[in-house]
Amino acid sequence: MHLNSPIRGLVVTPLLAAATVLSMLSSEGADYASKIIADGPLAYYRFNDGTQRTNVNQNSGSLGAAGNATNDLPSGVVHPFPGAIAGDGNRSEFFDFSTRTEIPWNAALNPPNSQPFTVEAWFYPASDQTATGQCPINNRYAYSTSTPGRQGWVFFQRKPSADYSGGELVGWNFRMYNGIGTSGRLDVTSLVPYQVGKWQHIVVVYDPVNVTNATVTIYIDGVAANTNIWSGGASGTDPGYVANSNDHDLSEAVNGPAALAIGNYNNTAGTSLNPYFGAVDEFAFYPNKLGTAQILAHYQNGTNANRSTPYDALIKSANPVAYLRLDEIAPSADVAINLGDLRTSGIATHTAEVRHPASSALAGRSDDGAAAYHNRNGTSSTTMPWTAENNPDSGTNFTFETWLRPMRDLQGGQCPLNNRYVKSGNRTGWVIFQRNPNLSYPPSEGHGWNFRMYSGVGSSGQDVLTDTDYTVGKWSHLVVTWEPQTDNGDPGGNGNHQTEGVLTAYFNGVAVATNTAARYAANTNPTEDSTPAADLTIGSYNAASGLGNNPFEGDVDEVAIYNNYAMTPDQILAHYQAGTNAHPATNYETLVLTAPFTGPERQGPKTYLRFNDPARFPAANSGTLASAADGNLVLTTNIATGPRPPTYAGFDSSNMALPVDGLKQWASLNNPPGLNISGQTTLEAWINPAAGQGESARIISHGPPTLSDFLAMPPDNSITNGAEVFLRIETVVTPQGVPAYLVGSSDGTNSYGAGYPVPAGDLGGGNWIHLVGTYDGVNWKLYRNGAPVATNAAAIGALPVNNADWAIGAAGNGWAGNFAGSIDEVAIYNRALTASQVQAHYAAGQGTVSGGTLTIARSGSSNVTVTWPAGTLQEAVNVSGPYTDVNVASPYTIAASAQTKFYRFRQ
Repeated sequence: MHLNSPIRGLVVTPLLAAATVLSMLSSEGADYASKIIADGPLAYYRFNDGTQRTNVNQNSGSLGAAGNATNDLPSGVVHPFPGAIAGDGNRSEFFDFSTRTEIPWNAALNPPNSQPFTVEAWFYPASDQTATGQCPINNRYAYSTSTPGRQGWVFFQRKPSADYSGGELVGWNFRMYNGIGTSGRLDVTSLVPYQVGKWQHIVVVYDPVNVTNATVTIYIDGVAANTNIWSGGASGTDPGYVANSNDHDLSEAVNGPAALAIGNYNNTAGTSLNPYFGAVDEFAFYPNKLGTAQILAHYQNGTNANRSTPYDALIKSANPVAYLRLDEIAPSADVAINLGDLRTSGIATHTAEVRHPASSALAGRSDDGAAAYHNRNGTSSTTMPWTAENNPDSGTNFTFETWLRPMRDLQGGQCPLNNRYVKSGNRTGWVIFQRNPNLSYPPSEGHGWNFRMYSGVGSSGQDVLTDTDYTVGKWSHLVVTWEPQTDNGDPGGNGNHQTEGVLTAYFNGVAVATNTAARYAANTNPTEDSTPAADLTIGSYNAASGLGNNPFEGDVDEVAIYNNYAMTPDQILAHYQAGTNAHPATNYETLVLTAPFTGPERQGPKTYLRFNDPARFPAANSGTLASAADGNLVLTTNIATGPRPPTYAGFDSSNMALPVDGLKQWASLNNPPGLNISGQTTLEAWINPAAGQGESARIISHGPPTLSDFLAMPPDNSITNGAEVFLRIETVVTPQGVPAYLVGSSDGTNSYGAGYPVPAGDLGGGNWIHLVGTYDGVNWKLYRNGAPVATNAAAIGALPVNNADWAIGAAGNGWAGNFAGSIDEVAIYNRALTASQVQAHYAAGQGTVSGGTLTIARSGSSNVTVTWPAGTLQEAVNVSGPYTDVNVASPYTIAASAQTKFYRFRQ
């Protein structure tokens, strides 16, 4: 027998061996995923996420593809945005004042006015610009010469609350047209306040008793808010509503009949589009009247993360003709949406090494995110071009606000944000530096966070230093206000306007430092020497200072710049308290978006980068933690060929895997609370390793954190060691230098686990290997291709890791310990799988389950006969395959030889 340990269920014998009879495995088809899911992993990554980028929003309603919507405006691109449905992980679409998506006219979306219908959607308004009549959904025929008049219906965003002045009503307005003139007829406004920066569920039901006695009711968050009744108008016989038709004269309907548009007016509106600034999700149109109980059930389901029925299944059960989940990703660069008043002018672009979404700064916000940066071996930054709004003249108040989570204590000027111009030698703008975490560090440039602004004359900075302790791995809230006092004119004679004023820094909601005589000159365009104007960059120096220099390692969230407004101490404290409270009375983002509220319309922050943009290339979790443990791919996409039939018959024929290059490519899972496992655990994956691996190639890893850069004399609270849980290949672990598979954990000093020498042919052999590592409370165990290969007793199992992430293909925080090859079907459990479960998983991957008997018997002096009950015989020269079909009938007689063969059958 040519085995290191027995593998139950496979016949392994030289063809000259004595007759052998063993239990064999029979096929069940592509059921590997269902087998894994049945065993309840917390996290399970199939890496079969779509990589397609499309301008088409798929319709899941009964109208089929005829109800698809297309992003049809060349002026902009819709952006993916976190969805409205709690705990679902779906995306929505954000419309940034320059975009829309349209469903072409269809009779099913325009039933006659004698029939009821229902419109349903979720709105996330990011602006309270009430005077423009922002339009989130439009299904109206409204050419400038509409004959005989406008048809259809439209939604308008009105003022958020009665606190706003002006004559508009409060809430969302649904307006219907009756084909006579341009005025709306049957009209209803919710009269229910909404919050900018918070999802609201809106349903409208049109219910005609007859066309001259119709009602329209608007529901907000599941409850009927307002109803209007049409009774024939002035004539007593006019309808309150007429559906869009497609019989208009082509000389008038030059862009065709009225489409149903989301995010803007539709194709009939010309250039007057009344664009919407915000997100829309889960649009549905029903050719019938939804009941009050149904509408409430939809809202309750959408806001319940522990729902028993998926939200989309509930919607489909009500038979909409159009149902757009709006979770597609359109072709575009990798950007951060600007929710400030700059809108499309302030979109920031990520380099490829920026990881998002990282874990949010906001407490309890699994729907939120942050941007993660590193200073290891590349460029990791987010850049926004110069704008006047981000660089108000020095004589203007401004406020800067952000949350920072440093992940390394390296000194020398790590720069999380930079808005500085340096090239002429007369520096302008400002920059933030990370200084020492506390006073036990060697004296250098102070401690805390340093906000440095420049005077426009020379290179000296005008500083405010928080002089406060912070902790590596924990979030800090930083706010700086600028209040100009004295106009100094242009002291350098170089065109830089300088003002002296008061610069105040707030740390975690409290004012901690003030410079009462700071001199400041804002960045200008054109610049003094006509070089490019200063960009705003997050994660490193900007292009004007040397893009990528002084990189910051850590996370940044909720970046806001308020132009012509200095936030009050009470506001700043309220922001910090909302950010650290998992259940604030008002959403954090609502406070930011409405901070400078001044009357009928606010003047909001010019820039607000929430960094909650969904992953550019996601790794969806199919485990029990669902979207709370979704991952994102870094510098790679799931385009490798995974295990597939016929060799791996338990997988789909199109099964994909994650390729990683051993250098920079990996998948990040962040550090969700549900995956911070202690004690029993299982780490499982299929790997196709390359021949060359680094010293410690992580397949799956939780941790370790980044260690302090001051280990020789560790300062207070510095990270001198850190825990890790791992499944990896170690290339120098055995006395002979033979690579080994390892599973285990480490506290930074001691390691616990089990290892097994990597068999010849595993590295670079092109075959898929099934690896499973478990800890059952007593032993660490390692399995290869379904068989136990190593056991080691240990009192320590999985260790919790509080200040580092999970990763696939690298160490937890990425950029180190990288694996080379392909990885698929990663599963993480908070219990130990049994040996029989591990074998069953491997068998499922082969497309086999226990059952049937295969026998090998000597036949005469020079032959052997293989007999099996049904299906197709397969053979291989290695136990792990690959197996190929032998297209013969049972029994199969072959000439004996000294060559080893492995046989199985599939059905």
